[in-house]
Amino acid sequence: MVDRRDGLRSLRRRARGGADTHPASPAYPAHWEADIALRDGSAAHLRPILPSDADALQEFHQRQSEQSRYLRFFAPMPRLSERDLTRFTHVDHVDRVAFVVLVGEDIVAVGRYDRVDPRSAEVAFNVADSRQGSGLGSVLLEHLAAAARERGIDVFTAEVLPQNTKMIKVFTEAGFDVDRTLDDGVVMVSFRIDPTARSLEVMAEREHRAEARAMERLLHPESVLLVGVSSRADSVGGRFLTALESSGYDGTVHLVAREAFELRGHRAWGRITDVPGTVDLAVIALRPEACLEAIEECARIGVKSVLIPTEGFSESEDGRKLQRELVARVRLHGMRLLGPGSLGFLRTGDDAISLSLAPHMPRPGRVALAGQSTALSAMLLAGTDSRGIGLHEFVGVGNRADVSLNDTLQHWEDDEEVGVIGLALESMGNPRKFTRIARRLTRSTPLIVLRPPGIESNLPPGHDVRTSSLPRRALDQVLASAGVVQTRGVDHLLDVVDAIGRQGLPLGPRVGLLSNTAALGASLRGAADAAGLQVVADNRSVPLSPDPRLVQRAFTSMAALGEVDMVIAGIVDPQTAEATDTLRQMAVVARHSEVVLLVCVVTTAERFAEVQQQVRVDDALPPVHATPYAVVRVGAGMLAAATRPSAEDEEPARRDDLDRAAARELVDRLVPEDLGSELVLGPEDTAALLAAYGIATLPSRTVTDEDDTLATAAEIGYPVALKSTDPVLRHRADLGGVRLDIPDEVQLRHALQSMRRDLAFSSAPLEVQAMAPAGVPMVVRSVEDPSLGPVVSLSVAGDATDLLDDIAYAIPPFSEQGAHRLVDAPATAVKLRGTRGLPPADRDALADLVVRVGLLAEDLPELASLELYPVLVAQDGVSVVGASARLAAAPNRTDGARRTLSEPPGA
Repeated sequence: MVDRRDGLRSLRRRARGGADTHPASPAYPAHWEADIALRDGSAAHLRPILPSDADALQEFHQRQSEQSRYLRFFAPMPRLSERDLTRFTHVDHVDRVAFVVLVGEDIVAVGRYDRVDPRSAEVAFNVADSRQGSGLGSVLLEHLAAAARERGIDVFTAEVLPQNTKMIKVFTEAGFDVDRTLDDGVVMVSFRIDPTARSLEVMAEREHRAEARAMERLLHPESVLLVGVSSRADSVGGRFLTALESSGYDGTVHLVAREAFELRGHRAWGRITDVPGTVDLAVIALRPEACLEAIEECARIGVKSVLIPTEGFSESEDGRKLQRELVARVRLHGMRLLGPGSLGFLRTGDDAISLSLAPHMPRPGRVALAGQSTALSAMLLAGTDSRGIGLHEFVGVGNRADVSLNDTLQHWEDDEEVGVIGLALESMGNPRKFTRIARRLTRSTPLIVLRPPGIESNLPPGHDVRTSSLPRRALDQVLASAGVVQTRGVDHLLDVVDAIGRQGLPLGPRVGLLSNTAALGASLRGAADAAGLQVVADNRSVPLSPDPRLVQRAFTSMAALGEVDMVIAGIVDPQTAEATDTLRQMAVVARHSEVVLLVCVVTTAERFAEVQQQVRVDDALPPVHATPYAVVRVGAGMLAAATRPSAEDEEPARRDDLDRAAARELVDRLVPEDLGSELVLGPEDTAALLAAYGIATLPSRTVTDEDDTLATAAEIGYPVALKSTDPVLRHRADLGGVRLDIPDEVQLRHALQSMRRDLAFSSAPLEVQAMAPAGVPMVVRSVEDPSLGPVVSLSVAGDATDLLDDIAYAIPPFSEQGAHRLVDAPATAVKLRGTRGLPPADRDALADLVVRVGLLAEDLPELASLELYPVLVAQDGVSVVGASARLAAAPNRTDGARRTLSEPPGA
């Protein structure tokens, strides 16, 4: 996959006797560096080209086939000239940009663009013959497009020979709107590089395939190498070997041990490099310092993935540096890493394997579980065992230095054996990507999550992540909008996962309550009401009787009518019959009636333990709980999964009246590359930025004296408002900072004199502003959060809202429906619907404003913060009364419009 343009230019320059020029020391854009996932599941490193790459580039060129060299340079060119090497490796990273992709020390692909006018550039790729078809061309295009947009380029062009079908395919399948014409035997390609819904969808699908494939390679090895095995039964390597043998794994097993030639019937090698053949997965159970050398040796024998259970990479700064170096080496050699500090993974069923520290294999089932630290992973496995949860697969990602929980989601999305996923999180390295994957995944598979204690504080060792400036509830709302069911502890997580794994999701939200004592029934109803369940039937009239058939008949009557989707039964055990017999009969009726059954059994500790033991070994029985609160909590989790939001099914909202170029030009003019702190925009620049996205602000002007005040008011037109520009006073009529609805010049003089007298303590100037129609005052904000990226929030204006934290948050871009959901989300937003005789406000206009703010925040990462306050929502339309904005240097978003692997923690 190549292009001939650079070769033609080089030949023409040599024919003219011209020379290429380049800056002496161009600024190196380190933030463009990235680790990338390839289609086959391997990793590679992408970075801007350097002058020192000349020899490697020459070697790359000479490895190419004669056809590839001809397609690129339109001539055989067995070697690149010194002039060509200089031109190709010396770039300014502005008008001429080039990326190389490295596996080990070898260049395997090159991509570049050359600016041809202020808004467009020509683009070209060259991918190694051995790597064509691995997705490198599309990844290079994404990274080049992101760099070009950063440099103010909107359009890419290319000239491609018709027979160069692979390169043409890269362009046409990227999701951009591509124009193609044939001119003098050459295909002319042109397209805008603004991200589109289609291009983002294509990128997400390719990312999904690559990351899922990487997990397939890791979790389904045909050959395993255990490094650090000893004859001691309690050694970590020995425990992994025991687990592997006990699971019935039938692949090839290699051991590396210094003290023996043979262990448990397996040949042992003295060094990694002595192991014959390619190895799919290596488990390295060595001290941290020895792991780096082991990685290099694994690379020499072609190991594809690595699992490291070793702790100690996070207790000190030296350990964290070692961990970052470990990830860099793994990815440089095209491998993927699970850990460090990983408990390992296991899978049940026909393709069973356990490479973990789990004491034994769980029962097969449809549940997939993943945890982070060894302690949390061990708690998950212990809880799985005590409940008898049918487990399909478990993964402990440890410090998630490379493979993360996002990767496990990508893998399980395609696994038809997975019916429900449970994740126990202690930190979130890329919550924006997590929610993007979750929106897609939860359309078909319930996702139950134990939330980390916070994305801003008290992280476990080894979990260095970007901190957030937002409150905890911001991420809670973002996760909920993606269909994620959040739980409060390991027991809560496992209870919900177990219930879904056994019975699936309820078909609807209708809940029936059944109890054989009135007191227990009242407790169930109280818990159900507190959880917000939709109770449509509540039978508390079943007598407490030794005859279990009374409960069974009452349940059959409730379930068989087709009026409920879930029944929560509270049973006081009369202790006269086998309790599980009653449960088994009820479960049969529930299955035939397509009703989910949850049961609370009130009995002695011994009887309850007996019932739990029967449930543990019999998937046909429903899960049982000891209290009404516990059983209702599970039911609420199941219903939350069943009624997930439909955000992923909605098209992003579009606005055709935006002037993105004007906004970009303004930001580029105001934000230099070396901007060290945030820049507060002045009123005129703020108004211009908003106007580019169709957001109008009320006319206002700062005034200096009485004559200026009167002249300005006459120009704007009465009635007007007179305000202090002091940030504390400008919206506070109660503090004397605002005079509203001034009808004429006489009243304006009086207001001016009064404010000067009352605000003598403040040196801030005053401003005159047009009056807005009366309406509900709202606040619309956006912030570029280091962890979540752009986040839009909305609330009713006022101190009470801030004190009560009644603020709604969401990640743009928004669908039309999503914008309306954000408008309706705050509890106090009921004011917009009209209360106490007031007419309803224009919620559609407010939703339109939310869409536009979301597009602005998404398009301009330099927009550190934006506040529209107050926004008056009238019966017809909205008025943006005040606006403030801050710009900063563009951050390196964790989930932008280019595919990258996660940053190593602490990087």
